[in-house]
Amino acid sequence: MAHIGSTDFYIGIPSLPREEFELYSTRLFDQWDQYANNHLYLEDYSLALDVEEGSIKASGRIVAALGVLYIGIGQYGSFISGLNTIHGQVKSVSKYLGEKAGAPFVESSIKPKVSNRGESLSRLKNIFTKVQSGDLSVEQAMIESETLFGDELDSCPEFKSGLQDSLEKTPVMLQQMPLALVDVEGNALLPEKRVIQRLPRQPKPKRPEPPADQLRVEVWRDTKKSKKNVRVTNLR
Repeated sequence: MAHIGSTDFYIGIPSLPREEFELYSTRLFDQWDQYANNHLYLEDYSLALDVEEGSIKASGRIVAALGVLYIGIGQYGSFISGLNTIHGQVKSVSKYLGEKAGAPFVESSIKPKVSNRGESLSRLKNIFTKVQSGDLSVEQAMIESETLFGDELDSCPEFKSGLQDSLEKTPVMLQQMPLALVDVEGNALLPEKRVIQRLPRQPKPKRPEPPADQLRVEVWRDTKKSKKNVRVTNLR
C-alpha cells in the first residue's frame, strides 16, 4: 500500500467535553470521507483520522494500493499526466480536511496550524523532475522508486512497467552553462556576498498540560466501501 497523502493539524483550544470531542472527530471524518468519495477518482483507498485532545492535534492519512493507483492514473492518458491529476485530487481532499477541522472554531481568534503533504505521489513527481533535469538517469530513478514503494513495486508489474516506460520517454532539458561576467580589463565580476544576520530563535511557548482524561479518537475505513471503524482510547 502506498501512502499518497496526509494532513496534520493543531488547534490550540481548551479541551472539549468527552462527548463533544468524540462527535467532533467522527463528524469531521464523515465530512472528509464524503468529500473524498466525490473528488478522489480511485477505485479504492483507505482513510484514517487520529485526533487527540489537550488542545486538538490530529493526523489524516490516505492510502491506496499500487494496482489501484495504476488504474486511476490510466484514466488520464500518459503516466505523468495521470500522476499529476491524481496528485491534484489528493491535495484537494487533504486541503478540505484541514479547512473542515477548523470550521467549528472559526469565530474564535485561534487559527489552526495545518500541514498537507503529498507523500509518495509528491516524491514520485520529484523523481520525474530529476530525470527531466538530467540529475537522475532512468536506472537511478527506478532504484529510487523501488526504495519509495518497497516490495509492492515488484508485486505490481504493470505499475512498474508503466513507470519505467514513462521515465524513458521523459525528455531531458538541456541546461545552459552560466557565462562568466568580466569587466573591460578581463577581471571576473562576481557578486558581493551578502552577510545575513540571523535573529536568535524565540523559545516556543509551552503547551498547557493535557487533562487527566486525555482522549484519542481513531476513525478509519480499511477500504472505500467497508464499514467505518471508531476507537476511543484514554491516553492518561
